[in-house]
Amino acid sequence: MSHPDPELLGQVEEWFAAGYFELPDESPVRRWSRAVRRRFEHRELTPYCGRSLYPSGARVPDGALMNRIVAPSYSFTWAFDRAALQMAQLCAQGDVAQTLSALDTEMTRLGESVAVWDSPHTVGGRGYTHSIPNYGRVLREGLKAHEERVVIGLASARQGGEAAKIDLYLGLVDVLSGIRTWHGRILDALERWRTDSAAQARQRDVLVAALRQVPFGPARSFYEAVVAYNFVFYLDDCDNPGRLDRELDPYYRADIRAGILSRESALDLLRRFTDNVSANDAWSAAIGGSLADGTPAYNEVTALCLDAVHGRHRPSYELGVRDDMPDSIWDAALDAVATGCGQPAFYNEAAYLEGLRDPCLGVHHEDAVWWNGGGCTETMIHGCSNVGSLDAGIHLPLILEATLKRCLPRAPSFEWLLSQFRRDANDVIEEIVAGVNALQQAKARYVPQPMRTLLIDDCVDRGVEFNAGGARYNWSVVNVAGLANVADSLAAVREVVFDRHEMTGVALLRALERDFAGDEGLRQRLRACPRFGNDLSAVDVLASEIAQHVFDAFRAQSPWRGGCFLPSCIMFTTYAAEGEKVGAMPDGRRAGEPLADSIGPVTGRDRHGPTAMLRSVTRLPLSSALGTPVLNIRFAKALFESADGRKAIRDLITTYFGLGGLQIQLSVVDRDVLADALVHPEQHEDLIVRVGGFSAYFNGLTPALKQAILERTEYTL
Repeated sequence: MSHPDPELLGQVEEWFAAGYFELPDESPVRRWSRAVRRRFEHRELTPYCGRSLYPSGARVPDGALMNRIVAPSYSFTWAFDRAALQMAQLCAQGDVAQTLSALDTEMTRLGESVAVWDSPHTVGGRGYTHSIPNYGRVLREGLKAHEERVVIGLASARQGGEAAKIDLYLGLVDVLSGIRTWHGRILDALERWRTDSAAQARQRDVLVAALRQVPFGPARSFYEAVVAYNFVFYLDDCDNPGRLDRELDPYYRADIRAGILSRESALDLLRRFTDNVSANDAWSAAIGGSLADGTPAYNEVTALCLDAVHGRHRPSYELGVRDDMPDSIWDAALDAVATGCGQPAFYNEAAYLEGLRDPCLGVHHEDAVWWNGGGCTETMIHGCSNVGSLDAGIHLPLILEATLKRCLPRAPSFEWLLSQFRRDANDVIEEIVAGVNALQQAKARYVPQPMRTLLIDDCVDRGVEFNAGGARYNWSVVNVAGLANVADSLAAVREVVFDRHEMTGVALLRALERDFAGDEGLRQRLRACPRFGNDLSAVDVLASEIAQHVFDAFRAQSPWRGGCFLPSCIMFTTYAAEGEKVGAMPDGRRAGEPLADSIGPVTGRDRHGPTAMLRSVTRLPLSSALGTPVLNIRFAKALFESADGRKAIRDLITTYFGLGGLQIQLSVVDRDVLADALVHPEQHEDLIVRVGGFSAYFNGLTPALKQAILERTEYTL
């Protein structure tokens, strides 16, 4: 059997793969659109519990049997699980066994077609793509309007004989057909649902009435708007909720004026949606900020979002802070943070809007205020972006390690050594740019994303698929990892080898190769050198020069799909694992220890208070890292229990932004609690901590990452 039999794949409930192999001679966009259709026609329904929103809970139900071998992926279109295939083969016989073998061959070949770049410089991602649908367009127009635009586009493409556009629109017809079928199955299941609770039955009836209107028709009330928003969130497989407060505010205000909605009922509904986002470990939603006319965008839904996230780890709320942000929003934000959920993170609204004026991004003035960090917090525009998120991640400590081995024994001066590191970094950046561009071309050719093509402007109107450049804005966010490690290490080399001549470069390299075995005195001497994060110009200026060089080198390049490269510093859960790849470093770090967390200092090395740490960070060229330079800071819980403590935190945030800081996120948990959670995890199942760009349950982290978070400096102000 040369190709998998789609009928047999359906028998083993591999509907997504079955759809793809129905059309073996068609284009990738037709084939993957058919896969989407078949998946929705047979998609498993999560249990309904009589609540106000549906779908609900995890997008893949516990014990789900469908699409285990070839599953949908919102970033890479498909995910192939060979282990699941091998399990299925154990009990397969005859033609089914042959089809599974053919599936293995075909999916392996398909994977090889996009395996165009292999590199250690993919810290945080390799061609990854978070995104945000245009939720508001669905709320205002309904998916029926999307259907109409597809029909018009198909007719025009046929008239002009445009084969690629014809394929795209035919694919979207399949996608919409699948959505309609899924929508109908949901309505049928809800109507057949039975309960002994009259209240739950009434809630079900209200939900059914709403789903008969949305998402295909426009929302007419706040409730219908949230039901439609929730439906689209699940359509996109639960990635980013995006600009939630701004999209929902018109419906909220209208219903409040009409007397058909109370704040309490709206809050309950947003809590239900927040539960759905949390159940899927989904991502970011920006709130607050500015309107296109320059006025503040804070509204009552902004406050409701902050109230709804108390004690929940998602969505990762990104609060755009202006000088005129109301006290009520500050209070709501600090109330939320105080619950220990790590929400919201705080963003310098003016600085982001200024950065988005960069001509290479081409962002229209009215669109800039819709910025939203996708995934962890990679900068994009709500509803109309295709952003590498993350496309790659340059591993600076690996580069420095190679530079030192090659150059330190013969370096005539520190300046020469630094120039060699810059040259090596340039070579890696050229490799990264070539790799990202090769990946983008391969994705355009083999990895269409039909759902995002449907839901993100301007793909349908242009008749251009999402990965082929159909979105309004296309740029690439790349991660810069280990900046503080490199700065600390180079500062130590400068002091010990070149300025004070305490040892030779050869001797230092030998100590590093031994991981300081027998050289604890030397390791402590290196640890006493200037450290980034303590307001010490000797190391801060060096860190700034290195960062500026790397950021500028990326910004000088252009991705294949358009726009420019936006540097970022977002280590989320990667800084522990990435440290395992690096040997001992001249800053006294032992081999395998974690790297620095995002844009901040190496964990625990900031010893001169929060203001000193923030001064160090703001010496960096943060405006050149608009992809988002994440800064984590941990405060004692007692600070949030007094008006003076809360004012001090607010002043610290505004001072940081006044100095040029872009983003800051707060963990509020005492060291004793973290230490106890290491020993008694069963007693801390709800403990949430902030990692690079999002909040996570402490118990779900690796031991190395837990230890790194424990060692973060705890500030009391």
